[in-house]
Amino acid sequence: MGLPIYDKGFTQEEIDFGIEKYVEGVREKILIHYKNRLPNLTPCSIRIDEGSKYCKVVRYEPGKNYGTSVHSFIRKADGAILKAASWKAPALNYARGFVTESDYGLPCANEYGVV
Repeated sequence: MGLPIYDKGFTQEEIDFGIEKYVEGVREKILIHYKNRLPNLTPCSIRIDEGSKYCKVVRYEPGKNYGTSVHSFIRKADGAILKAASWKAPALNYARGFVTESDYGLPCANEYGVV
């Protein structure tokens, strides 16, 4: 049994816009973290790997074939932000936030993942 899909009446365009804003916010959190705590290191980057049900938000080291990790998953159907259980699957115990909220679900995310 998985996590139910929450129908909050948002269109797919609104969910896609929320995903873009969520990723921008995560990038900003990472840049601030590296600037304040790791100034001698190059900040990692964020990309989205789209699947059929989820968008996987991936942290990676630019120009390297290692150092990748899953930051979070976003369910395409309703914009639910989910913690990563593994590289391939989200944790389905509960949604940490929604990209359709006014803050784009960013309070549940930090520079390493979602809590």
